[in-house]
Amino acid sequence: MSSLNVVASTPLLITAGAATAAFTAGLLPGRTVRRHGPALVGIAGIVAAMVMSVVLWDDRLEAFGGGLRADRFSALMNLIFLSAALLTILLAWREPAAVDRRGEYVGLILVSATGMMLVAGAGDLITIFLGIEVLSVSLYVLCALEVWREKSLEGGLKYLITGAVGAAVLLYGLTLLFGATGSTQLSEIGAQLRGTSFTDEPLVIAAMVLIAAGLAFKASAAPFHMWTPDVYEGAPTTVTAFMATATKAAAFAAFLRIFSGVMPDLQADWSIAIGALAVASIAVGNIAALVQTNMKRMLAYSSVAQAGYLLIGVAVGSIQGAEATLYYLLAYGAMTMAAFAIVIIREREVEDGDMLGALEGYGRARPVLGAVMTVAMLSLAGFPPLSGFIGKFLLFGSALEADMAWLAVAGAVGSMISLGYYLRVVTVMWAPGPEGGPRKVLAVPGPVGLATVGAGLGVIVISLMASPLLDACRGAAQSLLAP
Repeated sequence: MSSLNVVASTPLLITAGAATAAFTAGLLPGRTVRRHGPALVGIAGIVAAMVMSVVLWDDRLEAFGGGLRADRFSALMNLIFLSAALLTILLAWREPAAVDRRGEYVGLILVSATGMMLVAGAGDLITIFLGIEVLSVSLYVLCALEVWREKSLEGGLKYLITGAVGAAVLLYGLTLLFGATGSTQLSEIGAQLRGTSFTDEPLVIAAMVLIAAGLAFKASAAPFHMWTPDVYEGAPTTVTAFMATATKAAAFAAFLRIFSGVMPDLQADWSIAIGALAVASIAVGNIAALVQTNMKRMLAYSSVAQAGYLLIGVAVGSIQGAEATLYYLLAYGAMTMAAFAIVIIREREVEDGDMLGALEGYGRARPVLGAVMTVAMLSLAGFPPLSGFIGKFLLFGSALEADMAWLAVAGAVGSMISLGYYLRVVTVMWAPGPEGGPRKVLAVPGPVGLATVGAGLGVIVISLMASPLLDACRGAAQSLLAP
């Protein structure tokens, strides 16, 4: 049995320590210290944790009795979570919800990231559930952080209720999987199920259905997406951006750990069910997004559709499918952060900044921000040669390789439908706009501008560096299937 391994758990411990330090810094005397201290401490902790994740890239270590793993998969996922947390802290530099609660805001973001890192590095079922709960409880509070806004409180309450239901469903499924195999260790569960099928282990059928449903809640996959548009609209937009990127990545880390990593031999049995979730998400998300005039609700339904594309890689159940999913998670994180960053900036300028109409002519008034939004929308729509296109190409190709052409067809049709709302945003951004230009344009704080441009450039860099990134994703995918 593995002992406590400090080296394997270093990135997680650094993030948790930075969260504690951020909470403490928010209590120190001095208004300037309270406002900027937690953010600086959080950024330093994130950078240190990212460095350690890179250092541990080629290692395969275990900690806490095998409950936590440090491998290429967990290292790659850690970089996604930490990058999202870093951009969120920068985007919230003058966020009304965070200015007077900077310690709580930064601390909760880092606590949530710690939970996500637990999920990605989980070596047993208990760690997976613990990670899901740690990341979720933090987000329940963050969603309701703007206590003076009724929608924020409503969003936090809705997320709490639906999150509790999703957690209960997931826990029941994990319990049944333990009952079917007699172990909580993922490696031992995999050994127990190797060479079997659902017909050999009927209890596993119920376990897989419940686990898939519980994780689909977190991934915003249809038909378990009902909370997504209301919570995304009600939560502070910086929190919404973090949820849309990092939380979805954590859900797919759990999907890959459990389905691709533990039960590859059962892929023929569960792939149809996961594929059905993918098709439903693509259809519901894209069709519902067509009629939205609120940018946060539109991006919420877009998130549902994007979950469907990502589920294609999970349903395939192969190294190629996992590799495509991981690459698309990188691309999705950058382009979604870039889109939300523009909404965040516009919200601070006008009261209805999250409405599509508020962006009319905004690209002409602010060409750099207009270019960032254009790149994000075109990449989400799947225009070549951007990273969104490469990711979709890989996902659809993995489905064809696995003789699941129906998934590739559903994804292609969904992408065509999505042009209706992604291109509408681009058109509005570069329209002539109201006479005299957009209403009220303010200076963008340095950290906010840095994060916005950085996310936009990230979309392009991920496409330009597709080859080395795909090698990294392949290595991470292979570590999932290693004993």
